[in-house]
Amino acid sequence: MIGPPIPQRIPPLAWRGPAWLWTPLALAVAIGWPALIFYDDAAPQRLALTALFAVFAIALVTLGLSWAIGRAPKARRIVVLHVVIAGVIVAALAPFLLTWVLSIVTPQEAAAGARLSAALVLTPLVFVLGLPVALISGIAFAWIALEQTGAIGGGDVLEDGVFHHDVQPFQ
Repeated sequence: MIGPPIPQRIPPLAWRGPAWLWTPLALAVAIGWPALIFYDDAAPQRLALTALFAVFAIALVTLGLSWAIGRAPKARRIVVLHVVIAGVIVAALAPFLLTWVLSIVTPQEAAAGARLSAALVLTPLVFVLGLPVALISGIAFAWIALEQTGAIGGGDVLEDGVFHHDVQPFQ
C-alpha cells in the first residue's frame, strides 16, 4: 500500500537563474580572486589558477553526481564541503605532481630522492595555504551560483519573508 509522499521540510538548492549567467560569474569570482592577490607575480598566479581549476572540476563533478543520484544539496555548507574536500585532494597531490613534472624536465637519478623529500616537506605548506583559499572560493561560489528554493517548514512566505503559519503566542 502506497501512501501519500512525505513532504520535504528543507528543499534542495537550485541554480540561480539564469544559470548561464550566474554560474560562470560565480566560477570567475571563486577562481579569480587569488589571481588578484598574485597580480605582480605570474608563477604563483598560474599555480593558484591551475589548482583552483582542478578543485572546481572535481567539486562540480561530485556535485553533479549527487544531483544525478537524487541527493541534491540542501544547504550551501554541503556545496562548500564538496569544494573543500576537492581542495584537500588537490593539495595532497600537488607537491607530488610538481616534483614528478620536475623529474621529467630534469632527469637526474641522484635528485630523485631529494624530490620526494621536497614533496613531503611541501605538503603541509600547501595545506596551510591552499585550504583557506578553497574554503573562501567555495563560500563565494555557493553564495553566488546557488539559491534556496521555497520555504523551510512548508509555510507560505509573504513578499517580506514572513511566514503565514508561524506560531506566535504573545501577540
